[in-house]
Amino acid sequence: MIKDYPAPWNLTGKGYIFILKNRKKSFNNENFTDGFFKNMFCGGWGLMMLVEYSESNAGPYNELLYIPGKFKFGNRKKYSITKIYVSSFRSVEWGRKNWAIPKELANINFTEVEKNYENVNASTNEKKFFSILLRKLRIPFLVHTSFFPVPLIQIDDEHKNIFYTKFKGKGVGYPVIVKDIEINSDYFPEISKKQILFGIKVENFKITFPLPEKEEIQQ
Repeated sequence: MIKDYPAPWNLTGKGYIFILKNRKKSFNNENFTDGFFKNMFCGGWGLMMLVEYSESNAGPYNELLYIPGKFKFGNRKKYSITKIYVSSFRSVEWGRKNWAIPKELANINFTEVEKNYENVNASTNEKKFFSILLRKLRIPFLVHTSFFPVPLIQIDDEHKNIFYTKFKGKGVGYPVIVKDIEINSDYFPEISKKQILFGIKVENFKITFPLPEKEEIQQ
């Protein structure tokens, strides 16, 4: 029997959030953005996230995603996920159906190297394209999306509808130092340590992805 996994989703787990310095002029060279959005980019901070979902409506899975900044559609300015990999086919299929998030399938592994050090790597077709070594500092603080909201704007595969989603989440955060990072730019945006303004490891977090607001695109 085929099971459905419609929105809303409630997820728990842990992961990393990185705030990136991005420039509008460099965005013109992005290889991972739907052509529909090419002329809508309006700058702002970028984001990279690495997540281990221990629980979700579609089961546990891992995730690697990139948000270059904000995009403008009509009178709205919102963030958009332009590249994202997940380790579960259910998450790929229903992430696209529920919120038009352009998920792709990859192996994503979190490995504790030693105390407070963790390596995260991603591969597809047995080819590793992402690796990062991180050190967590022991200075806890509260993390909540009300402090840094990330409303999303996505477009479906047929370019017929815009999806607006405002997820909510909270957890316990710790500062993170990036010790090393290697990326194959054929698979994921090439992000250097200089581009990362700061990083946070979030533990014991809970996130809710609600039903999106949809808007038909007038052709």
